[in-house]
Amino acid sequence: MLRINNNAMKKTLLLPFLILLCALGYAQPKISNLTFPKTAQVFGLYELSFQLGSYSNPYDPEDIDVYAEFVGPDGKSFKVNGFYYEGYDFQKQNDYEVASTTRDIGWRVRFTPNQAGNWTFTLHAIDQQGSTTYSIANQEQFAFDCKPANTTQGFIRQANTKYLKREAMENGKLTDRPFYPIGPNVAWYSYKGSNTRPTGIYSYTDFIDKMSGSANFMRIWLTRYQYLSLYGPEYTQKVNNKTTVYFDSTLNQKDAAELDFIIKYAANNGITIMPCIFTYGDFGNMHSSESRWDNNPYNTVLGLRSPTLFFTDKNAKRIAKNLVRYIVARWGYATNIVCWELWNEVTNIGNLDQATHENIVKWHGDMADYIRSNDPFNHLISTSLGTFNEKEYIGRNIYQKLDIVQYHTYGNIQKAKSKEQRTRQLFEKFGTYRPLYPNKPIFCGEFGFGQSSGNPKYQDKDPRGFNTHNCIWASLFSGSMGSASFWFWDYLNVNNLLKIYAPVLTYSKNLPRLSDSFTPRTTASIKKNSLICPNGIETYYLASANEDTLYGWCQDTAFSYQALRRLTDRVGKNGHFDNDGVFDPKGYVYTLNEAKKPKPCSNSNTITLPISNQAVGTQFIVRWYDAETGLEMTSEKTSARVEQDRRRNKFVSIAFPSSVRDLKKKKINNTYGDAVFSLTVDRGTKEESDTQGATPSKTKTIRIKRSSNQ
Repeated sequence: MLRINNNAMKKTLLLPFLILLCALGYAQPKISNLTFPKTAQVFGLYELSFQLGSYSNPYDPEDIDVYAEFVGPDGKSFKVNGFYYEGYDFQKQNDYEVASTTRDIGWRVRFTPNQAGNWTFTLHAIDQQGSTTYSIANQEQFAFDCKPANTTQGFIRQANTKYLKREAMENGKLTDRPFYPIGPNVAWYSYKGSNTRPTGIYSYTDFIDKMSGSANFMRIWLTRYQYLSLYGPEYTQKVNNKTTVYFDSTLNQKDAAELDFIIKYAANNGITIMPCIFTYGDFGNMHSSESRWDNNPYNTVLGLRSPTLFFTDKNAKRIAKNLVRYIVARWGYATNIVCWELWNEVTNIGNLDQATHENIVKWHGDMADYIRSNDPFNHLISTSLGTFNEKEYIGRNIYQKLDIVQYHTYGNIQKAKSKEQRTRQLFEKFGTYRPLYPNKPIFCGEFGFGQSSGNPKYQDKDPRGFNTHNCIWASLFSGSMGSASFWFWDYLNVNNLLKIYAPVLTYSKNLPRLSDSFTPRTTASIKKNSLICPNGIETYYLASANEDTLYGWCQDTAFSYQALRRLTDRVGKNGHFDNDGVFDPKGYVYTLNEAKKPKPCSNSNTITLPISNQAVGTQFIVRWYDAETGLEMTSEKTSARVEQDRRRNKFVSIAFPSSVRDLKKKKINNTYGDAVFSLTVDRGTKEESDTQGATPSKTKTIRIKRSSNQ
């Protein structure tokens, strides 16, 4: 009979278990050299710095997952992911950027406290061998005091189904204010090719300096290999004349440091940012540049046979999620991030079938869910399509899990037979998207002016920015969450037109938070191919549901871009101005030459706005604003009264400011022939009923022929 010594067996089994525990304990991630501030400011950056061991892929949470848990004065906790960091210094040499590494290498956690008081935190690291919670006996050393700021801007949120708001500290108290994004694209910095050095961050400092006080928004791209890009070939810094490819486990830390600088510099100058993470150019071969599918590491490194596999391949989705996770971890602290834009014009990667449409929609939904699970600051999320077709699956569904609907639009304005229609196109686009996405803000992330072929030569043809000026004003009253964002930023810069946003920004600062009951309207109507503008005044405006408040922009139609071109330019072949036509270098559109300036296109300043939900006799206070400054023209403050015609149609008539549109002298007294207005019910007057009704002022109908492609 065999006897077993139980005590001996226990000792035999316990010894290797203890050895295993010691081994696991020794292999656990080791956090060291933790530094952190003792104080912070509400909506200010609070950053932890520390060291960890070496990992084969510091960008993959399956390899090393680092995060901090912050607990606020109210007991609410925030989980914030950490990220690997390499420091860079930048210097300017002959207008080019020269980057050099520093010894500041390690890990970071960036956090933005949203309330004053005492905060505490713990730091965690998990790898394949175990986990570590970094703590010491005296927990007070893992705390900081957050002080209320006198005045500072917080995060951007959705205010209602159409508009945004921004948190703020004002006089030490937490509040929020309406936020209307107003500014252009500045998608990438200047770079002439793989054999030259880029201007890098200094392109952005130049643009931001010029935009400061004139705009509050810009849209930038994060994946453009020869520019700012976290992955892909790095053409701007070669080693032994060989291009380094960053991908998966080796993100581009130099470009990440550039983005650190850009976001901070923009915030200090009042500029918010919409960063775009992926773009179709890197996934196709339609561009003759370094950013092509031929050079995309999803192809060259991962080996995807087709760009469409990006949306379904397991490893591709893992790498994309890790990239997005890193972006959110490193820059999610920034209160001047408007939203994360997942793709620029995703449908432009090629001819996509129904199955790919469904895969793209699913990818966006999965990625949005992943971002929300990793973004403690709850930034909004968007994307953009190449073309929008409400009949296609992707158009009907891609924004269902996203927060902001975005569209891009370009059009041919160079046909001499057409009247300028970009303003109306931008205005009407809102109505295309709204029925499909009734609960989401809508935004034009790109607009521009093009022609069927060739270079539109904006610097020659519209150096004063008439088209841009008109479009950003009209789009503000389209129901969009802000003014349309112009694409050709170099054109704006060369012609000193970045200031063109200033009046719109100034005016918007006086706008209250618009409710989602406001709907876009226009006095112009379409009959066949003609745009009909009463009295030659094109008006775009927003009206509240009960019509007690109206805001709008109006312009003499003689000052549309194409009308100005027709005054002096000869039409070329095929009915085009550009390239085939001949322009007058002394024309008003080029020089603002007063001798070439058009006269008012009608003999009446009356603008008649239909009113249904206010009683006849209701008085409105009318205020006019200078469209070149955004400031109120106090001498033009008037009143208007709800009237009724013989058909019992109610309306209110306002007069275009005579100081701008001087009919007696047959003269326009500002550059663009336009003005901005607001109408609000005068609560101090008693509404009266006018049973007899009234006849509206006679108006002259101006017909503007629309081009066939508009």
